[in-house]
Amino acid sequence: MTSRDYFKGKRVALIGLGHNGEMVEDARFLIKAGAILSVYDLQSEAKLKSYLVFLRGEGLANYVCGSIPMDDLVDMDLIILSHEYPRDSSFLTLAKKENIQIEYPETLFFRLAPPLTVVGIMGMCGKTSLISMLRPMLEKVSDSVFTADHESGKGILSFLRKAKNGDILILKITDIIFNELREVRISPQVAIFTTVPQKGTYADSPFEILDFQTYNNFIIASDEIIDATRLYRFQPKAKMLRTKPSLITEEFDFKGRTHDRENAALSFQAARLFKVPDDFIQEILSNWKPLKGRIELIKKIKGIEFYNDSASVNPASTIASIISLSLNRNIILILGGAESGFDYRELHAILPQYVHTVILIPGSGTMKERRTIERLDHVEVMSVPSIEEATVLAREHARSGDKILFSPGFSANGIDPSRKDRGERFVKSVRGL
Repeated sequence: MTSRDYFKGKRVALIGLGHNGEMVEDARFLIKAGAILSVYDLQSEAKLKSYLVFLRGEGLANYVCGSIPMDDLVDMDLIILSHEYPRDSSFLTLAKKENIQIEYPETLFFRLAPPLTVVGIMGMCGKTSLISMLRPMLEKVSDSVFTADHESGKGILSFLRKAKNGDILILKITDIIFNELREVRISPQVAIFTTVPQKGTYADSPFEILDFQTYNNFIIASDEIIDATRLYRFQPKAKMLRTKPSLITEEFDFKGRTHDRENAALSFQAARLFKVPDDFIQEILSNWKPLKGRIELIKKIKGIEFYNDSASVNPASTIASIISLSLNRNIILILGGAESGFDYRELHAILPQYVHTVILIPGSGTMKERRTIERLDHVEVMSVPSIEEATVLAREHARSGDKILFSPGFSANGIDPSRKDRGERFVKSVRGL
């Protein structure tokens, strides 16, 4: 059965278009495949207007903004959730009682796609940077490489149009689909760990996502992560390949920072599995540049450097950025945002070693962690009501040689509905100094 046959005539509810329209391309695909598509989103119609106008022109059947009526959903044949809506959302209560099929784009994709070679990239940080290194390497040896990344705006279900048996799929495995993939009995044939996945992502072990690997599959990770398999008494079937930053020698002329070099080593090892020539791997890495919003140098004013790391939504990412940039505690850190369920104790522990000032911006996560941060020794802590005021205050407290780092470590909150939005606000405020 083709995807067009599967969706034709089905009443489909798509819950959430994404803060930056990440689900629009999938919505368009569903309409073109013959689905009777209704879109529901808790965001306002004004916020989504441009996306809705486009989709109505494509044939969108219905949309509801500002609420998700659970009674509507019981009339559906299929419900598809975007990543910002968890499976335990209250509006799904009646649909579950009626046994209506509920999917994320990734799980539905795997139910319908032909057999693929899946390269799964997972961990608390570094996934997008690693993909940006690895994809051009794999494209050297295959003209059938595509990336499933819910943040890309290219869709995931939309790849069903062209997916063929044996194609290479680079899959960005985020927290919300970690367990979902087990439901469809999917383990990546090549599993790459940038870090150990966070607690709460998995049920019993951070390596349970590998349960369906076979003996001709692979795990690529650092010594620290592979050694952690013993702590969880995990016995992998796949071959384990260890990496270390020293794989990326001076010959590579690699311009990334310490954590980037770790990702480069992972991409190097993975590319070799697919028989990518070493000289081509070296060429890709020597030309690679850090991505926007990931320790991105924005401006230098009188010896003070401003860095945008707005993609950071967890403490592990902020820790990596701090360690990468700090020299003799020369960091002013702008931190804060919405609560996202992470453990911040390790971040608290390293702040006095690398940071002399923390400026907190609003958010539910900030409120939860503020008291602990304010009690830290040898760290000056201030609070401000906005990113713009944080930028000005940081500039006022900075000395020549300091680095002002906007690495929130929390999810974006109501004021900034996405990482992209808050990053743009920080960049604009810095350039206005």
